[in-house]
Amino acid sequence: MTHRPQPFDHGPVRVHGTRFRHADGTPFHPWTTSLPQADDDTLRALAGSPFTKVRLLRATLPLDRLDHQVRALGALGVQAEVVLDGRDIPETVTRLAGHPNVWWCAPPDPEAHTDILEHDHGHHPLTVHGPPDTDFGAPWITHASVRHPQTRAVSGLVQDLCKPVLVDDCGAEGDDPADAEHALPGPELVSRIWEAVCRGGYAAHAESWGPRPWSAGGGRLEGTAVERVAFLRAVLEAAPSGLAHTPETYDASTLEAPGYVLQYLGPHRYPRRPFDLPSGTWRVEVLDTWNMTVRALDDAGGTGAGVSGAGVSTVVELPAEPYLAIRLRRR
Repeated sequence: MTHRPQPFDHGPVRVHGTRFRHADGTPFHPWTTSLPQADDDTLRALAGSPFTKVRLLRATLPLDRLDHQVRALGALGVQAEVVLDGRDIPETVTRLAGHPNVWWCAPPDPEAHTDILEHDHGHHPLTVHGPPDTDFGAPWITHASVRHPQTRAVSGLVQDLCKPVLVDDCGAEGDDPADAEHALPGPELVSRIWEAVCRGGYAAHAESWGPRPWSAGGGRLEGTAVERVAFLRAVLEAAPSGLAHTPETYDASTLEAPGYVLQYLGPHRYPRRPFDLPSGTWRVEVLDTWNMTVRALDDAGGTGAGVSGAGVSTVVELPAEPYLAIRLRRR
């Protein structure tokens, strides 16, 4: 197993407003995938993947084995969310709380929450999982873990809860004959993840291909979404801190920070998009989220690779294709 050459040793993850940060202040973006366990084959697949967080869906492994897998995920720089269901919660929490990369997903039982808080000397992130109307409001619930196919709902939940929101079950890429939401084409799953991110939250990846799919057994990643998640991860990691969804400014899913705009257009085939920007010189790029390309405005049919002025109004010309995003950065 290879230790990934990336700067992930920044301490445990904590909530910071509606986002996450490591203990040293480094932003943490939870690129999540769902698994029942993380054996050696799965760890090798994760080592070459973009994922920074794993939901261990059924914590039914022997405790020694679960402890080993959480430790091994930590060696890869991957956060491990343990679903505490069907086992002795005090014993499990006490055993795993020493790992800096562990998170908890609790059953909807106040007594279970009390047990976790009493035995978690590491004060790790804690959530419950459910549909949007789940009660995520308790102060000890650090973030919301939502089951919902419409990831556009993220922005309203973030606004209402004032906590990070992760749609940890928004469907799966695959061919499951019994569940339409687990038989999504890759572009649909990728679009749902982009929508969640550009509305101020996150959404999890899942796969359900064949008789032993990734999200039911781990092993090997088969789908087309993984490399597109890696592309989105690179886009977000190149963005400034302080990103926030701005529904009052634009009608499309948009993140903004001072000197930065990222807007996702989803399946819509817009021929152009207008923007009113603060003064300065702005670099305008069109991102094809499926083909994973970045084109400056010249390449997208515009009038130049940047626009400038004292209060800038510009129209971004587009090729009227689906799954595009627009990135504007002040120089």
